[in-house]
Amino acid sequence: MSDIIFIKPKSFEDSKRIVNYIVEDKILHINLTSSDKKMYQRVLDFISGAVYLKDAKLLNPAENIYLSIPKETSFSWGEEGGENKNKMNLVDLRYDEEEEIKPVF
Repeated sequence: MSDIIFIKPKSFEDSKRIVNYIVEDKILHINLTSSDKKMYQRVLDFISGAVYLKDAKLLNPAENIYLSIPKETSFSWGEEGGENKNKMNLVDLRYDEEEEIKPVF
């Protein structure tokens, strides 16, 4: 049975610990609700690379809440046998070549 780890990063340095859990194929609940927007985006960008390399799934069930699910772990969302009324977004980790990246000075 896999471990489930709940983590609420307080700084960008916590993202290294998150990546270690992803590499160890742990299920993560990442709470970014109290993070400022800049740190939130940095943490998400950093851990997205590890999720992509491990071929895991990064889910967004609520605003500023993310779940990292290892590749070989099965999961279900919603009530069994019923219509899934709560839609969970799967975060697309592919690079969008058409997206313009503007540096912030």
